[in-house]
Amino acid sequence: MLGLVILLLVLLFGGGGGTTDPGGIGLRQADAGGTHIPEGQQGTGYTSVPPTSGQHWNSATSPGPWGVYTTAQPQERMLHNLEHGGIVIWYQPAQIGAEDLATLTQYVQQQITTERFKVILVPWSGTDFGHPVAVTAWNWLLYLDTADLDKVRTFSDAHYGDSPEPFGGPAKPGT
Repeated sequence: MLGLVILLLVLLFGGGGGTTDPGGIGLRQADAGGTHIPEGQQGTGYTSVPPTSGQHWNSATSPGPWGVYTTAQPQERMLHNLEHGGIVIWYQPAQIGAEDLATLTQYVQQQITTERFKVILVPWSGTDFGHPVAVTAWNWLLYLDTADLDKVRTFSDAHYGDSPEPFGGPAKPGT
């Protein structure tokens, strides 16, 4: 029993933010706040790569629509989606295989038709985070080396809607 308690504590609080998490719930990241900045301004002070909280745009085009993006989006835009309870799956185009990208694309396309539609798949163009995939929620990060949908679902189940403004954001696609 003590071993289980220790394991849970390590998964929730330890292990050094930014390492992989075999359990799938990710690792809590330091909160970088939620300050709104003008669209086009570059945010600063992020505590993880990709960021899971911090300065983000607050305009008519931010947050972005839920779904699959084929071109990189500014982290300041996608952070606004996290603030509204979404899950953003970032992938590094040079590191992900075609099959894994197809798996994640199909997952997100299916997910946005459900009541848990606040999901985005988007290529990452910032600093290399050392893995092909990063799954993010407000203050939570999970790095993956493959498109492990069991871990993506576990992460989403643990963190979907857990954010400062979970009821805001863009409407469900197609409504």
